[in-house]
Amino acid sequence: METRNGLTGTMVRGIFFTEESISGVSTIKHLRVEISRQNSNLMEVKENLAAEANSIGANAIINFRYGQQAHKRWELVLTFRWDTESWYGEGDAVKM
Repeated sequence: METRNGLTGTMVRGIFFTEESISGVSTIKHLRVEISRQNSNLMEVKENLAAEANSIGANAIINFRYGQQAHKRWELVLTFRWDTESWYGEGDAVKM
């Protein structure tokens, strides 16, 4: 863990991730990723979000939320899913 601008978080590929919010910054874009592949993990979610944040000029993701969510029954039947759950992550890409 590290601290930036009074916020505690982690760094992944040059992007600072924090579950906290900060005033005085504008959201460039709200980002969300979902990985519905077996054996995926939180680091893979963060790496995907970091790549997106880097591509739009952000250096931090605030209000970061993550977890696993179950697929709906119709998703399992109508789409090809490897697992019954997906990892997801989302947050606000900002320049601090």
